[in-house]
Amino acid sequence: MALTISQLRVFTAVAEHGSIRAASRALGIAQSGVTQQLQNLEAMLGATLFTRTNRGIALTALGQRMLQRAATILGECARAEHEAQQLRGEYTGRVTFGMTTEPLIDAGAPVLTEFRERFPGVDAHMRTGTSRMMIQRIREGTLDFAVALVSKHTDTTDLSVTKLYPSDPVVVCRRGHPKAHAKSLAELADCMWIATRSPNLTDDPQAHRLNDLFENHRLEPPRIVSTVEGLFESLHLVSETDCLSLEAAVVTKRGPFARVLTTIDVRERVAQQEVCVLQRAAAPLTPAAQELATMVASYTRTVRARNRRA
Repeated sequence: MALTISQLRVFTAVAEHGSIRAASRALGIAQSGVTQQLQNLEAMLGATLFTRTNRGIALTALGQRMLQRAATILGECARAEHEAQQLRGEYTGRVTFGMTTEPLIDAGAPVLTEFRERFPGVDAHMRTGTSRMMIQRIREGTLDFAVALVSKHTDTTDLSVTKLYPSDPVVVCRRGHPKAHAKSLAELADCMWIATRSPNLTDDPQAHRLNDLFENHRLEPPRIVSTVEGLFESLHLVSETDCLSLEAAVVTKRGPFARVLTTIDVRERVAQQEVCVLQRAAAPLTPAAQELATMVASYTRTVRARNRRA
């Protein structure tokens, strides 16, 4: 007995929808068919994938691992179909990509607008978050590529990395903040901070570049009052409170929060990071994904060059 794509699609649908009945409706097949496919998959694996709880069904430890595998396999199947169509000149399907703060503000809107005009039949789906999230999603197969931060400590052994430009992180606060004119991190020792982190981070929750910045300058750890997953949440909290955050300098110059945020020009700087295009080294991008990645790289480099001349 061999694992099949149909079994993985059924298993994924049940995991996503939370019940056999909901998965049956979403897939358009009978509940008995869903149940049979799951039973066959579990029999082949020799283990259960779901357990029943008071709230419905939940994935077992094996089920969680299988869901990651299934996402990768089904993603590659979809990419293969899209690639075949696109190589025939039929630009349809989907490109799923990720962006962190700087490239999103620099290039997100204009590049997506141009891509839509050139390839109206391709659905471009953008996901945001931290660089760690992006790299994890690339490895899981749920992103075609990402434009994210890479430092000398980032593990990119299985990734193809194209450098675009150096990152420019700064301490950000609301305009009128009582510490807005501080010149050192030591002056911010009593301030509260907002930090970003992945919800699935398995190492120390405080292990991020903000803590590293304080530790590298022999200061007590910052007072982190909340961690968030997204840029909007972080900037909203900073703009509405006296909390500080470590963000790309561009958020104080362009975008929806530029009028309410400013930079605290402390002399201590974050370790060098590069904004890069990342993709799996072992798997080529579909033609549409390659076009979009090239457009993002070209546009961000142009914007940065223009800003340097200004």
